[in-house]
Amino acid sequence: MTQDQKILIPRFPFFTKIVAGFGFIILFLVVAGLFSLLQLLPQDETEFKILPMIQYLDKIFQAEIEATRKYFETKEELDSRKLALTSAQFRKVADSLFQLTKGSNLQRYIDTVITSHNDYEDFIDQQKEYIDKKKDFILLKVLDTMTPITISIQRQILRIREVHIPNLNNALINYNQRMSNALEAGVVILLLALAIGSAFAFLLARTFTKPIQALQAGTQKVGEGYYETVPITSRDEIGDLTRAFNLMSEKLKQLDEMRMQMMSEISHEMRTPLQVIKAGCYSIIHTKDSPQLTQRQRDAVGMIHQATNRINSFVNSFLDIAKMEAGLMKFNREQLDLVALLSPLVQEAQLIAQTRQINLEFQTDDFPQLMIDKERMSQALSNLQALSNLLSNALKYTPDNGRITVTLKKVTDVVGTDKIPKDCVRIDVQDTGVGIPETDLGKLFNKFYQAKNVPLVNEKGSGLGLALVKHVSEAHNGKVSVQSKVGEGSTFTIVIPI
Repeated sequence: MTQDQKILIPRFPFFTKIVAGFGFIILFLVVAGLFSLLQLLPQDETEFKILPMIQYLDKIFQAEIEATRKYFETKEELDSRKLALTSAQFRKVADSLFQLTKGSNLQRYIDTVITSHNDYEDFIDQQKEYIDKKKDFILLKVLDTMTPITISIQRQILRIREVHIPNLNNALINYNQRMSNALEAGVVILLLALAIGSAFAFLLARTFTKPIQALQAGTQKVGEGYYETVPITSRDEIGDLTRAFNLMSEKLKQLDEMRMQMMSEISHEMRTPLQVIKAGCYSIIHTKDSPQLTQRQRDAVGMIHQATNRINSFVNSFLDIAKMEAGLMKFNREQLDLVALLSPLVQEAQLIAQTRQINLEFQTDDFPQLMIDKERMSQALSNLQALSNLLSNALKYTPDNGRITVTLKKVTDVVGTDKIPKDCVRIDVQDTGVGIPETDLGKLFNKFYQAKNVPLVNEKGSGLGLALVKHVSEAHNGKVSVQSKVGEGSTFTIVIPI
């Protein structure tokens, strides 16, 4: 894919992702809730409509009987109209009930009621004709004749209700069962919606946090001196930031390589002049033909010789680190007693400690010999003296009457060293010195880095000693670490597999 094609890929900013993601979650929950509510609604309400209509039909018929009596008593046109409206309403409700119960055993009972009501209306019409023709009209006689008809219709309506009650009970049972099933289904749907919504929310959050965590890990690697690129997994602001970070990492890597190459060339060029200076100092001091040097001249030549040795040590350390980073350093491994290797270094430090009343202890266990490079391991341990908290340099950062403990022992199950075998040798150098700030601990093993509180003890170094220790330890399949607290001291640890 070309750069132009990459530019054409649509972007998905954070805002769009958040709105789309939570919009989907809310929509899903709303749909699930509506589905649950629909399940709670009864699917067939016919059985529940019949009983109120039967009761209403009975009520209308009672009103019709009252309207009939009223009309026969008053013989007024208004009461006649009221009777006609009541009768029409009864027919309408009865027809609706007949249609509602289509296919049911109630229809024949309703049909009987309708027929009986038609006979009742015919009877009322006949009585109206007597009134209109002004014939003799005896109200009690009409009422006596009407009573059996009304009682028959009322009994038929009551019979419809009695026949419908079992059907209504069955409908109520089915409705309750549907309600129970709907509630269970609603709970399941809501739980499922909650689970899916939570999973989707987790995935949405993961799409945000995963590239940020990768970028954070890459930043930490750059801080430790490993200039690695971070995979670009998103097309949003984080993707742009990751792309910019990778560009920065590549630039820093190029600058570091240029610096290392420049320092390597300078170191190579300095070796020959340094050897010449050292040889000149030796010739001046040990000459026999020329006049004897004064004490001041001897001191000056001695200072030149010491400075030359320091520069030469820095050059050798830098070249060794450059070779190790390039994978060109060769190690000559042999069976060695690590106690015998450390003892001269500790004894030398003890001599210095005595002058400042510092208690320096050397504690060791018995364990087998190791396959190590004597020269490089000695160099690593001695270089720690030049910068930090191991051996003689621990003396520089430990106040008078302080304490330094060098421990050499065999350990198993080393914490934080999963890639290292269980049986290991552990070297601890603990002091009661000024300590190292917590912010500096993660960068302490980087090239040219020194803790911010180093100037407090008026000690300066090249910043290569701990970097060399780290490379040599890892070359022996080991690991170096440090624990420190400002004002209480530090503990440097080297773990090497047996």
